[in-house]
Amino acid sequence: MIYVMMALYQEAHGLIRELELKKNTAYAPFEVFDNESAGIRLVVTGVGEIAAAAATAAVCARDGADAADFLINIGCCAAGCCKPADRDMDSGYGAAHAAQTGDLYVCHKITEQATGKTFYPDILYRHPWKERELVTGMQPLQRAAAHGALYDMEAAAVYQAGIRFFSPDRMLFLKVVSDFGVAGQERMTAETLTGLLEQHVKEIAAFLANLREAADEEEALRSGGILQEDEMVLERLFAALHCSQTMRASARQYITYAALTGYDWKAELKEWYARGLLPCKDRREGKVRLEELKQVLL
Repeated sequence: MIYVMMALYQEAHGLIRELELKKNTAYAPFEVFDNESAGIRLVVTGVGEIAAAAATAAVCARDGADAADFLINIGCCAAGCCKPADRDMDSGYGAAHAAQTGDLYVCHKITEQATGKTFYPDILYRHPWKERELVTGMQPLQRAAAHGALYDMEAAAVYQAGIRFFSPDRMLFLKVVSDFGVAGQERMTAETLTGLLEQHVKEIAAFLANLREAADEEEALRSGGILQEDEMVLERLFAALHCSQTMRASARQYITYAALTGYDWKAELKEWYARGLLPCKDRREGKVRLEELKQVLL
């Protein structure tokens, strides 16, 4: 199942129509739309971290969501240092990369403004969009920020609720730029929000279909016993990296992807052992090596 979390119905309207989702009253008081045959369940969470965390946790717990599923957070966001008048400021991205209204980004880093906690979705699956950092705050952004990050009010909460059910590589955060801070701007209308997401509906729907196909291929690979025959190799790798449970899940996912593409990952690991890159002396080194392995396998 692919779980899609969106703050407002106005944002979700186009995707509900495109994916032929029907309202499911069994999840009341949460507003849920789904299509079981397509493997999609969309939740309108409401605005803010508390609402987003509550809806995400409640629906996923009710369903028994697990690491084989996906969690996708989609919605509008503000963007820092994006207006033409701000282009001469140091955004950290440069004027050539300044965000524009309607741009769609995948978020590779999420910072919770209230606590300073930082989260890193592990973007494993190929996608057609640009990537950018995101900050989650308690209130709408009041002015354009100079550091160039995106700004929303839900993503960090969705991540923290979702990590109890999904590994970091099974969570993605897609944000469409709607404004540059509310100071001096007219109030955002329902029509504006709907229109901003509407222009990306077909590409998002296609991406979700590709995710579902990838998940089916991974399941077929596991049930076919291809990786089952290599469990001893995997366990040796996990020990060599001093893997935590999260690291184990990520390493297994990287290798599954490599196997799907036909890459000779076992020969690659054999070379790493021969070069002394494995085993690692501790988990800190293991995390570095795992990231290097990701770059090679993907």
